[in-house]
Amino acid sequence: MTEQGCVVVIGGGGGIGRALLERLSRENRPCVVASRDGGNHGGLNVECEVCDARSCEQVDALMKGATERHGSVSGLVNLAGSIILKPAHLISEDEWNETIATNLTTAFATIRAAGKHMRRGGSVVLVSTVAAATGLPNHEAIAAAKAGVEGLARSAAATYAARKLRCNVVAPGLVDTPLAERITKSEKTLEHSRKMHPLGRIGEPGDVASGIEFLLSDRSDWMTGQVLGIDGGLGSTRAGAV
Repeated sequence: MTEQGCVVVIGGGGGIGRALLERLSRENRPCVVASRDGGNHGGLNVECEVCDARSCEQVDALMKGATERHGSVSGLVNLAGSIILKPAHLISEDEWNETIATNLTTAFATIRAAGKHMRRGGSVVLVSTVAAATGLPNHEAIAAAKAGVEGLARSAAATYAARKLRCNVVAPGLVDTPLAERITKSEKTLEHSRKMHPLGRIGEPGDVASGIEFLLSDRSDWMTGQVLGIDGGLGSTRAGAV
């Protein structure tokens, strides 16, 4: 059984982050939430920190501080990410570099800090996308970055298994969050997205948050190196009539 230390949530200012923090607060688990601007999570008993997760040094300092204040960190979640939907030939070099930094570099900084500071074991959860393993048009940059996240997680799971430090990934489909507003604000695009998901709807933040909560808990303590698809069936099935 994993010691119940604090949970550090990186990039917790979005819809999934809020839903996750609400769940963890109901469990009375101490939480440290970090974002570039420090955030404001009114109504939730969480500690807010400023951290640019693209910097290994800043993530290391975040984890060091959380460990010193709470004795240990038993859960670490990286929700930092971005969405870019363009074919490769229309993506600038700056856009490519930013996509890699926001999605893959932040994940590496998370794993690196976990390896240094989670000496008593625990659970690390990273976020990928259904597009990492399913060919979707105009997803080249984000699919490449998130496929890297999945490979990173599998290798880290092997490296740190002897220390009982688990590393897993959630891979959502389209989720109704502020990050996805460019897609969801158009009813035509939204309807197309609903039809792409065999269960007939896009995800809600709570759908993904519940999966992350599970991976942070002892209910998943025999799971590591796994990618949990939370995608309405998009990654493994195709919609059809009955």
